[in-house]
Amino acid sequence: MVMMKGEQWSNLGSTMAAIMFVYAMFRQYFPPQLQDYIFRYGKKLSNFMYPYIHVTFDEFIGERMKKSEAFSAIQNYLSDKSSANAKRLKADVVKD
Repeated sequence: MVMMKGEQWSNLGSTMAAIMFVYAMFRQYFPPQLQDYIFRYGKKLSNFMYPYIHVTFDEFIGERMKKSEAFSAIQNYLSDKSSANAKRLKADVVKD
């Protein structure tokens, strides 16, 4: 049986409201140590299912907004097309 668009949206709204309610109760009544434990192992579980990592590089560093050498090196390394399609690049200069 196919659900109508309105039914799908109302089901989505109800589900989101239930998730927000459970999350609020979790944050309010669970001790911080248990929250940290659950978040830590939840992150491990999500990393197991989604193995990609996200690496960012700052274009500017410091208070004076100096251009990052690492960002410039990465930008030069990447092709024009890939760096133009990238949303953001972020890095710090690391010795060795």
